[in-house]
Amino acid sequence: MEEIQFLAEKRQEKGKGVARKLRQAGFIPGILYGPGQEPVPLKVEGKTAAAALRHLRGHNVMAELILKDEGNKQEKIKTILKEVQKNVITGQLVHIDFYQLRMDRPVVMEIPVQLVGEAPGVHQGGILEQELREIKVEALPVNLPSNISVDISGLGIGHAMLVKDLKLPETIKILEDPERVIVAILAPVKEEVAPAEAVEEAPATTEPEVISEQQAEERRKMKEEARQQEEKS
Repeated sequence: MEEIQFLAEKRQEKGKGVARKLRQAGFIPGILYGPGQEPVPLKVEGKTAAAALRHLRGHNVMAELILKDEGNKQEKIKTILKEVQKNVITGQLVHIDFYQLRMDRPVVMEIPVQLVGEAPGVHQGGILEQELREIKVEALPVNLPSNISVDISGLGIGHAMLVKDLKLPETIKILEDPERVIVAILAPVKEEVAPAEAVEEAPATTEPEVISEQQAEERRKMKEEARQQEEKS
């Protein structure tokens, strides 16, 4: 497994005032702890720490801690980067926690998933949906991979890669549900076309009747005769 490196020295001083002075001098306060050992306060070299954390992916990352003693002797320690604290306003590193590993004991880690290849389903208009970006595994530190490659070059629309489809060495135990989806190619979303609204037929317009002057006079006489008959009756 690829590791990031940190340079550090042991420190005796503790407290907020000491931490402030360390940061002003270019160091980051830190601590090293692990099973069956007393916590060791550290001062971590700031520039190398910032450079290493710039490319950090995920959490619980393997880290090699190069620890210098007073005689400038170096000891390389395999650790897990357990916590990185930053100032929420300035983004400045505030504190780093290292967990020392025992090389003869399995460790549980979440390993990043790396998609490999191009899915035919995407070219057909499908949507790539990655459900798992990290996979929890258990293995000896020396057997932990830097990432888990998932080949998607055979995935068409409607296809998926499940946890149980992974082919990992026997030295690595997967701790995820075998039926969990890692990545799938979903069918494209079809836009629903609203039904065309019924077009109301405009009422037929009645054109005015054109009559001659003679016809008009005859109608007037008929109406007058009808009125007179009503009066008589």
